[in-house]
Amino acid sequence: MPWSYFIKRIFLALLTFIAIYVIVYLLIASFSPDPFSATLESGKKSDGSQAAKLAELHARYFFDKSPIVRLGIYTANMFKGDFGPIYKTGETNAIPNLFFSPLRYTILVSLPSFILSSIIGVTLGIVAAYRRDRLEDAAISGFSTFFVAIPSFVLAPFIVFIAIKLGLPFEFKDPATYGAAVTATSLIPPIFVFTITSIPGYVFLVRNQVITVLSSDYVLIAKSKGLSAVAIFFKYVFRNSSIPLVRVLLFSYVGLLSGSIILEQFFRIPGSSSILVGAAFDGEINISMFSIIFFTSLALIVNILGDMTYVVMDPRITFGAQSQTNYLAKFKHWRSRKLKEKKTNDTSRI
Repeated sequence: MPWSYFIKRIFLALLTFIAIYVIVYLLIASFSPDPFSATLESGKKSDGSQAAKLAELHARYFFDKSPIVRLGIYTANMFKGDFGPIYKTGETNAIPNLFFSPLRYTILVSLPSFILSSIIGVTLGIVAAYRRDRLEDAAISGFSTFFVAIPSFVLAPFIVFIAIKLGLPFEFKDPATYGAAVTATSLIPPIFVFTITSIPGYVFLVRNQVITVLSSDYVLIAKSKGLSAVAIFFKYVFRNSSIPLVRVLLFSYVGLLSGSIILEQFFRIPGSSSILVGAAFDGEINISMFSIIFFTSLALIVNILGDMTYVVMDPRITFGAQSQTNYLAKFKHWRSRKLKEKKTNDTSRI
């Protein structure tokens, strides 16, 4: 197990997290709307008392400070487990519950979509690879190309139209009001859209990987030895093709989990996207930052886990050979050369 590589990966992940964390906070703090103005005005003209109240709120929540100072205050509080208040209500320590409570609805849509799309996509990719340059390959590739070209927000209205024609609910129904059966039925249209738009990525990846393995020398040797197609598939093709697929599967689910804002809004699913959209328009910096911290951490952890699966599934892989460029050594060489040039120039002047 190349522990030195994973230590480097963790270190780089921490640097990436810090860079995203700092840049995003400064951007949000600099350009987000004032979360107190709309609440105080409530449609009335601003007067002196409201201006004083607004100044008091700005001072209490450090909105009178620069974004860099606010970043330092937020970071110090975050290490204490305090992710800040909700400005609209003044509640403290309520952001984690506010974020994770609707996340179950996002998972309720994204998890079945992920399972269905990965199974269907992998299966179609294998079929297309084994039937390369034939009718089946052309049909599967054409299907995948068609749905790659159509964005989910364009496909969604057509699915809603079909759902209405079939008598299915086209928006989310709360199980507390309508029951579990109606809720499950209302999830069919969004799950279908998520699934159908995720399949092509798996198809193209698996098809290319399987074709590469089928063309390799060890598969040709196995065929010449008389091994059956089933034995070759499970012993060579499936195992070697699945190595890069595992990492893609992990990342694809994170993408489904964090990238469902448009479809959740379209189908009125009360998932985490509704919280994020509301926070962005209301200037709730703390809510936006908590969601960014969560999804960034999740993506970086999945990235490290994906690297670790390479070693588990194929011990022949050596991570030290992945990058042939040692940027630190190049920088040291460049710096040494510049110092020598400077010393030479100084000597010539004397």
